[in-house]
Amino acid sequence: IDNVRQQLLDEGEDPSEHLLTVALDGENWMFMSEFQHHDNARPFMAEWYGRLADHPTIVTTTPSEFLEKNTTLPEIQAIGTGSWIDGTLRTWAGEEEESLGWQRLIEARQELVAFEEVNPNHPGLTAAWESLYIAEGSDWYWWYGLDQDSGYDENWDVLFKVHLSNIYRAVNLELPPYLQDLWTNPAIPTTPASGIIEPMIDGVALPGEWDGSAQYDAPVSGGTFDIDQFFIGYDSSNVFVRIDADTPTDFETQSSNGDAPDLAIYFMQPNAVNFNEAETNFRTYYGNQILGFPSKYMVAFDFDTLRDDGRAKWNLFTAKGKTGEQEQWVLSGSSSLGDCAVDDVYEFMIPWSEIGLSPRYSTRVKVVSAWAESLAYGDGIDMEIAPPAPAELVLPDLEEWVTLLVLNDTIGDETGDGDYTYPLSSDFVTPNNGGLWDAQKLTIRQSAWNAQFILEVGEMTDIWGLSNGFSHQIVQIYVDQGNTSYGSTDMLDGANAEIHPDWAWEVAVSGTGEPGAVMAVQSLTGSTSSRGVDVSGDAATKTITFTVSKDVIGDDIPNYRYIVVVGSQDGFGTGKWRDVDATASTWTLGGGSNPALDDGIDYDPNVIDIVLDGDGQETMLSSYDVDGHVYAQLTGFEMPEVPQQIFGASVDTVTSNSAVLTWSTTVADATSIQYTTSENEPTDSMLQNQWTELGTDHAITLTGLEVNTSYWAYIRANDTADVLVTFTTSNIVDLTPPELLNLEVEVLDDGKARISWYTSESSTEEIFLDDTLVFSNQFATKKNHEYVSEPLSNGDWTLVVKSSDASGNMNSSTLSFTVDVSNGIDPVDPVVDTDDSVDEDKSSLSSSALMQIGGLMVILLILIAFIRVRRGESGDDEWV
Repeated sequence: IDNVRQQLLDEGEDPSEHLLTVALDGENWMFMSEFQHHDNARPFMAEWYGRLADHPTIVTTTPSEFLEKNTTLPEIQAIGTGSWIDGTLRTWAGEEEESLGWQRLIEARQELVAFEEVNPNHPGLTAAWESLYIAEGSDWYWWYGLDQDSGYDENWDVLFKVHLSNIYRAVNLELPPYLQDLWTNPAIPTTPASGIIEPMIDGVALPGEWDGSAQYDAPVSGGTFDIDQFFIGYDSSNVFVRIDADTPTDFETQSSNGDAPDLAIYFMQPNAVNFNEAETNFRTYYGNQILGFPSKYMVAFDFDTLRDDGRAKWNLFTAKGKTGEQEQWVLSGSSSLGDCAVDDVYEFMIPWSEIGLSPRYSTRVKVVSAWAESLAYGDGIDMEIAPPAPAELVLPDLEEWVTLLVLNDTIGDETGDGDYTYPLSSDFVTPNNGGLWDAQKLTIRQSAWNAQFILEVGEMTDIWGLSNGFSHQIVQIYVDQGNTSYGSTDMLDGANAEIHPDWAWEVAVSGTGEPGAVMAVQSLTGSTSSRGVDVSGDAATKTITFTVSKDVIGDDIPNYRYIVVVGSQDGFGTGKWRDVDATASTWTLGGGSNPALDDGIDYDPNVIDIVLDGDGQETMLSSYDVDGHVYAQLTGFEMPEVPQQIFGASVDTVTSNSAVLTWSTTVADATSIQYTTSENEPTDSMLQNQWTELGTDHAITLTGLEVNTSYWAYIRANDTADVLVTFTTSNIVDLTPPELLNLEVEVLDDGKARISWYTSESSTEEIFLDDTLVFSNQFATKKNHEYVSEPLSNGDWTLVVKSSDASGNMNSSTLSFTVDVSNGIDPVDPVVDTDDSVDEDKSSLSSSALMQIGGLMVILLILIAFIRVRRGESGDDEWV
């Protein structure tokens, strides 16, 4: 302050005509000065104000007192948009969760303004506006999204919504659904879940069949569609639901006024910790009742497919959020016949993957019975919602882990380029004087669902109490999937280094002790998401564990290359990295270099340790050049040869005469499967044998099996033990082909065509372009299909895709498109060609309806690109 006064005097100015504003963010200065450890920083406050009061030339004042002096002040014509964070607003806006927060604030303000225009003298207006002004405070949006994390984000979120709720309550307006039932705890089951179950989906509740599932009562009367209770359980691949409710037999004796029954199961967005989920719905489809959670999926019993034996299909609808006054649901798939059934009770089998679940994921569930006048949104009445509070389903860790790598890193090399030193704050002191960023051992393993990286460091504390169990470290994993056209060499913000071009990454994963800082980045799209990534620390074992879904990181874990780096986590740093400067200070490391004088950019790496198989860290991290504006380039390690292991063996599909089995091996190999009926003692002479092609992901279709028969199957590979799988064929002969939905072509800039479609059951793939077969996959293991062609010449093309289910029932679809990479892309003009391999009268009701609608519907299908949504103007038309 004395220097500022002297500068004014040197310029001939009168210091008494100038106001020096010292604005201290209490949270920040308390933290930065270490006074947070001492009486809530009161010693600092006393010392600061004491020095000001005793200073011979400083006069303390307030802005209003200063303005009373009538001093002539310059007029500010415009105030630029910006902030103290990079001069932008990106910390408060831009992320999906932040956008939702702002949108809800806007909705509340619009409702209040509209109400005040009609009711200007309402006594609650003052309180409503006060709550709105509080909700407009920027700190609420600071804590939303991935870029900042307080460790208590859920509490901030609830408090923000309290203020939003108070706006509506003060003037007696109805709360929007995302503000209702905020604090509802899950329902307590009558009988909690206790283990894996294996029910037969036949609509008959056999004794002991549902033992191990969670049981919930439905105490509210549902009138003519009453729910008594329901059960929910799981095995390693499926969620099972049983609903004890009025059945079609009961309906025959009741008056329904011509309405159609509807029985739907609503599933929350997996792992939703609050109601800040985009493209989710909060109300039931027909009665528009509040569910009490952000629903992402709805599984509805398809009564139109119900057979005399009780077997049926279920339809899967995906929420798309609110448009106008209606929430939107899109039909995204249908089950195989027999995946649900009704006789005495309703029974469902729903694959985890269909509703976004994986091991350790959680969701909430409600069951709703209704009578529908048509398929249109809101055109019905809910009879019962059970249970009143939502049921909760938490999937256990059923994963079979296979260890691929144990790599010991050099101990004591947490010195970056050789001479990095610790910050001076006592927060970084450890019993052994170091080790916080010293990566010592890395273990990589995989399951059928996930890859896991377990990093052991020299020391670990959680001094700041962060939610993921560790405080000081930021760990990033860069995955080189091989030679692709979209690999990136830029490390994530804040690392201040690059990846060597030969090691360009396709996926980057970053994690700290703050849950909001956990994310995966895809180089192809630039998309950033925390879904499918779990990070946790254990101070007792000094380990940090990353569990990453293969949907995020890719399937070929043993054959990728990895760059794993460790740095110091700074909640306020760029990308959560703590800076390394030339000289260590309270909160920065030393031993690096200061920013370049000409452009002010930091070129010294903030990376403190690299996991390597051998030496080379110091050479890489010291390869930067501040004057030359050159970043250090990093490489990592390659995976060693892994012992052969078979894992993830499962039975994907079983029909009356066939079964599709899948498994993985750690080493590419041609594996075999031998099988026989379980009534026989297996011997090599009586086992039937089939082989798979060379690879690590294996699938095989066993055909010619006997109806309703149990089988043993032995999976074999070189140099490893056999794996036994058992299954029983169905007693129902499947003659219905899969439905082909959402066939689309996207012509890319380089002339390649991205082809995608969805089948209502796991199916094979055949793709023809102008009658030429360009791709085939003869294993019925996928519902979502995607293929990218080689570059195509300009002109008109005809696409035909064919898919068959495990029973051999085939369907096809045709689409015409134009490639014109120089002048843009003509609109895709889809034409449906259904080529069922069964008689028309045995096709599904949906397929029959499609044929009946015929040519008139083709025009509509062009507009909506085969998206089946659960809304419409008439009960006969399911396509809107």
